[in-house]
Amino acid sequence: MKRLIKITIDDFAKIEQNLNDPQELALYHSANGNTYEAEIEHDGFAIVDLNDDEYIELAPGEYQLMIPDWKNAGKLGALTLETKSDPDDDTAMLYRLLRADGEQAGQAQSLPKQLVSLLAKAWFEGKKGKDASGEQ
Repeated sequence: MKRLIKITIDDFAKIEQNLNDPQELALYHSANGNTYEAEIEHDGFAIVDLNDDEYIELAPGEYQLMIPDWKNAGKLGALTLETKSDPDDDTAMLYRLLRADGEQAGQAQSLPKQLVSLLAKAWFEGKKGKDASGEQ
């Protein structure tokens, strides 16, 4: 599946160990900090086609998934929850609530993607073999 990502390589040491071609390494350096469409593999690795002849492969910690525009994330009573990538922090998401008339209710909040992921796992993964009350 193609997804929008931003390359966020903090440490090139592993990449430098695995690549012995300076031109290939230069591709990673020049792509770092830029946003691309990428194919995300089942193991979390991202494949970025830089042009017809060149591509790079990124480990999960070397990129961030990006949502550039507000996206509907659900309803909270009469309010609509929307989210998008925080333009000031690649590792965070902005969340805002909209009233039925489209006006924003309060200020948008920035939350770390890691926190959102942990909460989603805690709330929605559920315990196998247990009912909703937590009993088996």
